Amino acid sequence: MSTLRPQLTLTEGSITLEIYGGYREIGGNCIVIKDRDKKIVFDNGIRFQVLRKYYRGSIRPLGINELRSIGAIPPLNVFENIDALYISHFHLDHLGLLGALPPGTRVYVPSISILETIEEWYRASSTWLAELPRKLHIEVIELIPHREDERGVTPIPVSHSAYPSYALVYNGYDKTIFYSGDFRVSGPLGPRINTTDNIDRVLGSGSADIALLEGTNIGGIETPIGSEEFRSILNKVLMGSGLAMISIDPLDFELLTAISELASLNGRTVVISSSRLVDILPQWLSSAFNANNLMLAVASDLEKPSLAPVDYVSLKHDVLKDPGGFLLVQEPIGFLEMLRRMRIWGEELPNGAIAILTTPEPLEAEAEVEEKTLAYWLYMLGVHVYRIRLSGHYYPHELKNILNTVKPKKLIPIHTRHPSLVLKLANSR
Repeated sequence: MSTLRPQLTLTEGSITLEIYGGYREIGGNCIVIKDRDKKIVFDNGIRFQVLRKYYRGSIRPLGINELRSIGAIPPLNVFENIDALYISHFHLDHLGLLGALPPGTRVYVPSISILETIEEWYRASSTWLAELPRKLHIEVIELIPHREDERGVTPIPVSHSAYPSYALVYNGYDKTIFYSGDFRVSGPLGPRINTTDNIDRVLGSGSADIALLEGTNIGGIETPIGSEEFRSILNKVLMGSGLAMISIDPLDFELLTAISELASLNGRTVVISSSRLVDILPQWLSSAFNANNLMLAVASDLEKPSLAPVDYVSLKHDVLKDPGGFLLVQEPIGFLEMLRRMRIWGEELPNGAIAILTTPEPLEAEAEVEEKTLAYWLYMLGVHVYRIRLSGHYYPHELKNILNTVKPKKLIPIHTRHPSLVLKLANSR
């Protein structure tokens, strides 16, 4: 049977709050808000920690019904008589499987054009991910930043490793709820997306009665580097004369912009070297914070035309002949294929070639590349590796500033395995 009981239920005034995913775990967020005649849902996430328990290797899900029965996706009762589902951003532990939604569900998303691109990536999948694209009976509406809708929900633009991302504020009949989604305070583009200022613009001098606040980086044993440290490392690599490559999630527009700006300052042309990055290129180039005068090209070896007005260069005939003039940008899933193609060409990679592998988010997502296998290929090809995690989440020392901005009367930590640590840190202000 499908898991029907919420992980946490809270009733205050006219509001009943039910959490079906994301409590005492990272990801899988699904929050139900009932307020008199209203019922809305924040996020529809896949619970990857549940998936890992039941599936591995050749053992794969039999379909949506089985995924519901083990609690990997939200139960159907979550969506009974709802007014709308709001998606905070497009990581799968928040977006989930739109194809599993009941007929007639109204879904608000950060960007319709980006969603359509993501749906094309998964539509032909031979796995359960083929259920990610919505069916024809699902109505999709694009969120409008800073504008409260008829249900009292206001989207707040925030910095995160998927673009665009939103925190959500619900102004109810007698309570205000702040839902963080996932966000960071200090992103790779600095103040161009100022999370706390955007939150303050909506809440102003007021406060949230209840704050559902993510705490991903609190209680972990690994501390990701900050944006300034990342920029420093990348800048030193780009100042050299060797071949430089970097992996990046296609949805991380902020990081792609920061990388491209640094490459251009160092006289290197950014070469988009994977199909999915080519697909998302028009949306990235039209994003609000994209810089001008970037040195940008697409690898002609992909044999994939881009809808964006960019030049084409050949990995074999251009990049390998002048390695210091380019920065290859790949995604983790395509890195290995690109390197194997280079080997098939019979070309030796230039001495001192460097690959910066950024750890993808969410960390709970299924691995698309075997890291040990990738590491072996890189070693065989003589490539030096930097393994870096630049987090899309705030750091523990930034919690005080966040709470001073949100001013919650009640705090519920989500998207963390250590809610008690979040509360202890919050109470130490």
